[in-house]
Amino acid sequence: MYLLTKSRELRLAAHESLAAIFALFVAETFYRFHSFTLECLAFLATWYGVSWALNKARKFGLLRPDEQVGRAEGRPSEIGGVRRG
Repeated sequence: MYLLTKSRELRLAAHESLAAIFALFVAETFYRFHSFTLECLAFLATWYGVSWALNKARKFGLLRPDEQVGRAEGRPSEIGGVRRG
């Protein structure tokens, strides 16, 4: 896990955070198998499914791609107190 996050420079964690949070919510709310292993496998399967669905939604333009979130493309840049744009 360390090498994966180190090689991707935490982009993978940022990309998967929404899917992981939703899958964790679903697992904590609905999964009661009385077995850690089964609940863990169900959580990972849910995370995979949610991540797949979000990636397909991004691909078809239903969600904004992660690369554009938070970018200042629409705002004028300010350099030295002078507005340019």
